[in-house]
Amino acid sequence: VQIQRSGRHVGEPPTGPVRLEAQQFMSKAEVAKETLSANELTSLCSRFVGVTLPLADHRVLFGGYSGTSVAVTGADGGKAVLKLCHNYTVSDAVQQAAVAAHAAASGFAGVCAPLQLIDSTSSVFARPDGTPVMMLSWVEGVAADKVLAAGKLDSAVLLSSIGAGLAALHSVPVPATASLRACEQGSGACDVAKHMNGELNSKMQRSEHTRAHPFVTEFYATELTSLTHAMGAAGLPRGILHGDPFLDNMLVDATSGRLAGFVDLEDFCIGPLIFDVACCASACCFRTDGALDIRRLRALLGGYAAVRPLTCIERASFLAFMRLTMLCNCTWRFINFNIDHREIAECRDAHVELQERIVALHDDITSAAVEAVLKALPAIPTMEPPFFARSSTVVAARHPPSLQLHAFAAAAGLTSSRRRPALLGVLVGVGAIWWVLRRARAAH
Repeated sequence: VQIQRSGRHVGEPPTGPVRLEAQQFMSKAEVAKETLSANELTSLCSRFVGVTLPLADHRVLFGGYSGTSVAVTGADGGKAVLKLCHNYTVSDAVQQAAVAAHAAASGFAGVCAPLQLIDSTSSVFARPDGTPVMMLSWVEGVAADKVLAAGKLDSAVLLSSIGAGLAALHSVPVPATASLRACEQGSGACDVAKHMNGELNSKMQRSEHTRAHPFVTEFYATELTSLTHAMGAAGLPRGILHGDPFLDNMLVDATSGRLAGFVDLEDFCIGPLIFDVACCASACCFRTDGALDIRRLRALLGGYAAVRPLTCIERASFLAFMRLTMLCNCTWRFINFNIDHREIAECRDAHVELQERIVALHDDITSAAVEAVLKALPAIPTMEPPFFARSSTVVAARHPPSLQLHAFAAAAGLTSSRRRPALLGVLVGVGAIWWVLRRARAAH
């Protein structure tokens, strides 16, 4: 079902695979903040393990407004990405890198991991001007937004793979003792903390260009209340967030649609996992005409739930988090082009596209369609998380049989002590046998 507003139709899609026309998607701005000379590149690369000098090749990767990224190829053919983190402190960069490094150390192979400095246990250093510099491992692939825009691949195949990959990232265990940054305590996750603590609202109120703007006076305050309430919900499972899972931050195989990995560490942090799921849905499942594409949403969430089923509280919070994550990105556009970069006058209304999507997510018809997708999702996992070796402890421990049976029983309405206790006992026995057989098969 494709949901459309403003008097447009609500139609059932045709049967069979759908190949999309080339369309424009929300993408990273194709800009680079800085140009580096060959000598500068060599000097910076010489600080890191894993890059053999002299460099055989290099090319700029467009990194948006907050970073300069350069793909470098060493003398031995090895590839990596040199990244300059503009507008970030060294502490910010170190915290970003620490979360990605934890994911990689836990066996998750679907992320560009920070490389270590030669003379330090750290992976970040500061140039004389204070700009943090890091080197990231290479992920081979094509930006997912480019692949979808080319119109040569069924969107459902690609989005299902993205969903499964995101669930795999969310399967990385995070011990309570891990000193990794939380999204509520600073940067990360689309700067959600700066909404919660009032920093961004104050910035818009102080600016002569925005304090009387309808976005601030008529829209933002109401949505901010909803954001704060959703982020404070109790019982939301937490773990590693990518924090900005837009299509241009994911690399895929252009032929098969298989997710190759996640790039862009700037928003990596610890937080409610539903933040990532909702943000990805908001970024991937709207068309340029403002329509929410339910086929895409079903593929994305289906791929995710096959690896990591959503909990009841996550399903109940999903729509609120879609609006919440959209507000974070919408406000970024509004501030970036109306305060920070007013010189780019043609982008002053870039936020309107996302603002209209937030409004659409309040619509009863749209909400009902999303709820129907959520209700149809599986309650137990049906596939192993990608990007982990089969021997990984994550694969073995991510969903023990007791949790799987509890999820199944809940879905079947058998968790009440007064309802079918005998049948529940049978389920436990069958589940135990299934688990033993499954582990035996895995051993072979």
